[in-house]
Amino acid sequence: MNVPMKEAIEHFFTNPSFDLIYSEALANSLDAGASKVDIEIKIHSFEKPETLKIEIKDNGMGFNERNFNKFSNLLMKADNQHKGLGRLVYLKYFDNVHVESVFDENQKRIFDFCNDFNGKSDITPLERPSENYVALTFTKFSGERLKSYGNLIPEKIKERLLKQFLPRLYALKQQGRAFQLSIELQTDESNPDKEFYSANEILSLNDLPALREMKIKDPGLDLFQTEFSLLYLVEQNWEEKPITAICVDGRAVELPILKDAVIPSGTNAIFLLQSSFFDSKVDDSRQGLAIDHKDQVIIEHVFTEKISEILNLEVPSIKERNAQSRDRLWQRYPHLAGYFSKDSVGLIDEDKSVTKAQEAFFKEQKEIFCAGELTDEQYKTSLNHATRILTEYILYRNLIIKKLGEIKKEHPEAKIHDLIVPMQNEFKAKDFFHDIYNNNAWLLDDKYMGYHTILSDENIKKLIEKISDEKELQADDLRPDIAFVFSDDIDTVDHPVDVVVVELKKKGLDYLDNKRVVEQIRQRARRLVSLYPNKIQRMWFFGIVEFDAELMVDMRENNWTKIFSSDKVYYKEIPVLPIDRDKNPLGEMTIPVSVTLLSFEALYKDAQTRNETFLKILKEGIQQAVKAKEMK
Repeated sequence: MNVPMKEAIEHFFTNPSFDLIYSEALANSLDAGASKVDIEIKIHSFEKPETLKIEIKDNGMGFNERNFNKFSNLLMKADNQHKGLGRLVYLKYFDNVHVESVFDENQKRIFDFCNDFNGKSDITPLERPSENYVALTFTKFSGERLKSYGNLIPEKIKERLLKQFLPRLYALKQQGRAFQLSIELQTDESNPDKEFYSANEILSLNDLPALREMKIKDPGLDLFQTEFSLLYLVEQNWEEKPITAICVDGRAVELPILKDAVIPSGTNAIFLLQSSFFDSKVDDSRQGLAIDHKDQVIIEHVFTEKISEILNLEVPSIKERNAQSRDRLWQRYPHLAGYFSKDSVGLIDEDKSVTKAQEAFFKEQKEIFCAGELTDEQYKTSLNHATRILTEYILYRNLIIKKLGEIKKEHPEAKIHDLIVPMQNEFKAKDFFHDIYNNNAWLLDDKYMGYHTILSDENIKKLIEKISDEKELQADDLRPDIAFVFSDDIDTVDHPVDVVVVELKKKGLDYLDNKRVVEQIRQRARRLVSLYPNKIQRMWFFGIVEFDAELMVDMRENNWTKIFSSDKVYYKEIPVLPIDRDKNPLGEMTIPVSVTLLSFEALYKDAQTRNETFLKILKEGIQQAVKAKEMK
């Protein structure tokens, strides 16, 4: 052999699988027309790889002059389906391969394949005719250790060889030919925990699944100017794992389309895509495809579509459950409609679908933002994106409303407080887009989304102390839970501002405690006006209380206006004067205070009604955009 062996091995087989020894030998046996192949593995123990000895024998045509000449000359190919390199993998794991062969039924050839192989062999004539055969004996294991017990266990070897050579063995079966592979392991020290013990397995053509064939007609494949067909099987089998592969040179090269797919438990599926286009399109080690990236994208797309089509027909539950998944995705993520992949195979993985849809949405969004001037098409897309972003925000509001609806009597006021305005936070208008997901003043009225500053908890401790009486502050059960929303920064601006005040009353209080909130509101309003002279022009007070029959009668007796609502809401405007009129620049001028008393149920149910209206409008707009895009 004229090529340096060691250099060739490292160049073509940098990190080959140990199983390539079996597959390369089996491929050569099949090429030689063998109908019987025996693999015999002997080892003292798994921990002593130096004792490993493998013999592979077949009844093919043997090493005649033509075959030996090809073997002796690296890269010499018999045809496009052969690389002329496979035998190098033998020397990646063993320092010596003793070869013995009978050919032409009367000649015997013997030689050792090693790093010093010179292309010569010993030939002796036989005294009497004999069946042709080739026997390879692998000795002098060159590695430090064996990586996996599965490299030696007959059952595992059989499983992998069956998957890899399924196309070729299936062709033999169709031709009515016979074939049998036997694999035997002999070991002196077993390891039951690893299922490692002396055993044998037999693979015959009767073990092959009954595959069906589909001719593929697809415009996407026309450019390849050749026929494609799909061998497939879908059945109930609790043990086998799905196989998706490309048939290359009689072997199955895995294309893991079903790797991340989810199919109903117990369903076994085999899909083998075959075409003369794939001839010789495999890397030197035969472990991966060697196809142009653009071609592979087209092929994978068509392959995926056909697999999905077959699975939907053969396993009706997939179609039914996917329809349910698509409906859930639409209900939960309407802003991503049109971005969910249609190339999914098997059952839809909803989490992954959402992630991929978000990535596609953000990618398109980025392209629009980076465009200097928008085309008419980009302008329409940007409007559609604005709708989707708004929809995403409305969906966020739904989550807040849902949490409010889950509040129970035993929950503290602080839990409700946090949902309206998170405690111990200050929000400013300059951070509007970020803080809009923290300020939930829209629960009261959407007009309060135009806030400037929200103060809460510790940030307004001093303010609460100044507008509350001492008795109220000292009683833990009466301590006010108040949130403030200012229309502008009251400490820096010269012009008057508006203020929204929210006061929470915990559930379970009696009539007098709930009624007292009206006087508390009036008191707080007076003190606020005095605390910020000439700074407050309007005030909106919201008292969230628990209504009973007597409080509702009180509302009617004092001429409170009942507002249309999902529950109980009463409104009244109360004029307020400053406490210290002499020091107040406004003098006798009253400040209008709009007071709304509402039940907790009215708070979240009314917000829910408004939100669902917005969402319905937005969903309809998105659906129309998706339909228009699909039609185009």
